[in-house]
Amino acid sequence: MKFSTQKLFTLATLLLVITAPQFSLARTADEWRARTIYQLLTDRFAQAPGQENPQLCSNNQNEPEIRHYCGGTFSGIVSKLDYIKNMGFDAIWISPVVKQMDNETEVGVGWHGYWAQDIYQINPHFGTPDDLKNLVKAAHDKDIWVMVDVVANHMGPQEKKTPRTDDYVKAYNPFNKTDHYHVFCLISNYNDQGNVEYCSIGSADDPLPDLDTENPFVVSEYYNWISWLVKEFNFDAIRIDTARHIRQEFWDDFTKSSGVFSIGEIPDGNSGFVGSYQKHMDSTLGYPLYFKLQNLYSNPNANMYEMRDIINSNRNSFNDTRILGNFVDNHDQERFAHKTQDKVLLRNAITFVLLMDGIPIIYQGVEQDFTGAPTGNDPFNREALWPTSYSQTTPTYQFITNINAFRKVVPQSFFTSLSIEAWIDEHIYAFVKDKALIITSNYGGNNPNRDLVIQGNGVWPTGEVLVNVLKCDEKITIDGSLNVPVKIDGEPKVLYPENNLKGSRICGL
Repeated sequence: MKFSTQKLFTLATLLLVITAPQFSLARTADEWRARTIYQLLTDRFAQAPGQENPQLCSNNQNEPEIRHYCGGTFSGIVSKLDYIKNMGFDAIWISPVVKQMDNETEVGVGWHGYWAQDIYQINPHFGTPDDLKNLVKAAHDKDIWVMVDVVANHMGPQEKKTPRTDDYVKAYNPFNKTDHYHVFCLISNYNDQGNVEYCSIGSADDPLPDLDTENPFVVSEYYNWISWLVKEFNFDAIRIDTARHIRQEFWDDFTKSSGVFSIGEIPDGNSGFVGSYQKHMDSTLGYPLYFKLQNLYSNPNANMYEMRDIINSNRNSFNDTRILGNFVDNHDQERFAHKTQDKVLLRNAITFVLLMDGIPIIYQGVEQDFTGAPTGNDPFNREALWPTSYSQTTPTYQFITNINAFRKVVPQSFFTSLSIEAWIDEHIYAFVKDKALIITSNYGGNNPNRDLVIQGNGVWPTGEVLVNVLKCDEKITIDGSLNVPVKIDGEPKVLYPENNLKGSRICGL
């Protein structure tokens, strides 16, 4: 049977399309606006199916054990994607994936992923490169995007060795020459940005060798590497660790080379300082807001007027606050549930984070009320999840699920608009986004039994019925004054037009 040249070309093209690796389109900041992110630590989220050791790291106060690998893997994550999906999340942030230094240090080993040895190899404790590709594909099949944590500031520590010697640097790939690193010094002053960028994180016994990101080889290698990493594994975004420890201009081409949405870590409460990094990357973690909300929602004596101040400061300092990464806590910060055991306060904080301007991030374990006891901080705030049996019935899991379901109902304008303050006093912060009225407070379980009348400003017409999607039997009808009378009982409220919920299955509508 004869084929024309055109037919042969068409067949060849078809075969190429069928057999070629399937890559997703590069995800932009605009596309990420409506996503909600579940942050997980690969080693602590789920063990490989058929290879579970449920006793490993089940006692989170066994410090020697939890400073080492606990058995979480890429295939383990795949097996529990529905746990994440059912909570309403459509993105995950996974911890760094590259091969780590495996030597022992005074604080354990690099199970967390921030102590690289070879940036071109995948951490074998987590699985193979194919396992990682399968994770990303499995997530994409469930419409879950994947953000990968990356580190460009330093490599892993070597116990009690003299840094920046030929013997020291030969352990690393590709940065195996002494001039790839800054002359050794430990950071001594976080108010001196030059000191922060040039010197090393860590201790005298276990410093993290600080890469010379002015060195042309280091710069070129990192730009090539991040492009390769994202394309090879089909990631949708990058989270940049220790972004403040490298000169800002380095990030311009690093983020461009990645080709995807980027969000950097600058753990500082100064909006102007953190906001300056958004000129060099798409976004940052919302640390200035975080430091305020942690205190405002965990402490009934805190003054909510500070919320107005930080929101205004952020809007004056960032290019776009609507894509900042908002969070209640993370692996580097004290667990919110350690600061207070009042679940009403926790629900208010979660409501604010999930619905305020920005991209919300919920750290693994928040939904299971993890406290990070005894200190609430590293290493105790990096708990293994398997002792919970991945319960989907805890009140906090269900609470997060309900708000995420609501986020799926609102129009795109909810995510592109800025919130408008609707009410503020010492204990209450309420805001409007699109047609939603969100009311939060720091009363906690101490029911204040207050009646408020919040000005509607024409957002809702007379006769509009607003339903509290967090308590479906609570409904408010807008009267002729166009105002919203509400009863404050300490619990957060998310009020939305009943007509706009029809067909959503929220509150049975």
